[in-house]
Amino acid sequence: MHILLVITDYGSFNNFLSELAIKLVNNGDRVDVICSPDKIINLQDKHAYTSLGIRFHYVNLPRSLNPIKVIKASRQISQLITKLNPSVINVHFTTGIFTTLLWRKPKQKIIGTLHGVGYIMAESRVKKMIFSIVEKFCFKRLDNIYVLNQFDYNIVKQLHPTKTFVYQSSGVGFDDCKFNPSAVAEEEKKFLKERLGIRDGDFVLAYTGRFVDFKGFNILIRAVSRLIQNGLYPNLKLMLIGGKDPARETGLLPHEEAYYQSNPQFIKVDFTADVEKYLSLADLFVFPSAREGMPVCIMEALAMGLPVVTSDTRGCNDLVENDFNGILLSEKPTVEETSSAIERLFCNRFLLRKLSENALSRRDEYSRQQFVLEQIEAYQPQEFSNISA
Repeated sequence: MHILLVITDYGSFNNFLSELAIKLVNNGDRVDVICSPDKIINLQDKHAYTSLGIRFHYVNLPRSLNPIKVIKASRQISQLITKLNPSVINVHFTTGIFTTLLWRKPKQKIIGTLHGVGYIMAESRVKKMIFSIVEKFCFKRLDNIYVLNQFDYNIVKQLHPTKTFVYQSSGVGFDDCKFNPSAVAEEEKKFLKERLGIRDGDFVLAYTGRFVDFKGFNILIRAVSRLIQNGLYPNLKLMLIGGKDPARETGLLPHEEAYYQSNPQFIKVDFTADVEKYLSLADLFVFPSAREGMPVCIMEALAMGLPVVTSDTRGCNDLVENDFNGILLSEKPTVEETSSAIERLFCNRFLLRKLSENALSRRDEYSRQQFVLEQIEAYQPQEFSNISA
């Protein structure tokens, strides 16, 4: 079988789809990948892909719906599909799907995986209208529509009940070989703590991902700044694992940006392939995101035994149960409730430990291998036997 994977950028392929591509190659399948050469998630390559036989074809897929750029990229993708002639095409993310389908619908079976349906969660009327037009166009042209969470499934299946599916895995899952608290040696933890200025007795919060407003980065910075500035928490630290996205706003004002950049209680790690090592130093994961599909960063944190403070919104509430493995804030968390949730767990270490134990008890449910096996089954010509329809 010849599989063509289309995804917006190389960094997202490396982070989300590399295990799937490797498994396909090991099964004897041919794998081609169309993506932009960008690394929005700027991590070291997990594998030597080209030497394993995975072939890359670079197209500048726009991350916004710029008409000229989309049409140009769509035409290039159409030409590549004609040249490669794959058996099955699997496209990820709304912008990738729309760009692939705009110029011409391929003759091959085409599967679209939406990591979060945009028109459902769009805040403004204009964005809601644009996403609705774009995504409903995509729904009509796709042979199968895959979503990552139950919320999206319940909406999309009303439009296309016979070709909409939801993965039984937790989205794309997490790398269960890496994200294991027992896999990080104590000596390595000690070395990292010294390098980062983390002392015994510090209470360490962690955030992983892009520094963008819709992921609640601005809410988190303001909440932690509020706690630090009241003077009661000198041993509170926030470890920021990730970096800015040039295409998105952080949502912070200039003086707020300057404050967290200069304050030593904010630890800047940048994007790294060793996220699990940094998470092993933390006590609590805070992610007040307003818009997710199925957040991998939450799965990774839970797998490391970190309780999670997050929003009661799509994807996040698929993974976090209030007062079981974390705390669910409101759908659109405020600075005050975010800081209050952090304070609650800072002061109640018994509850913190209980939430941590519960998080670890479910870590097997989030394994990426479940997603890989389910995705491979979706490529087969037979009916979808174990996927909700």
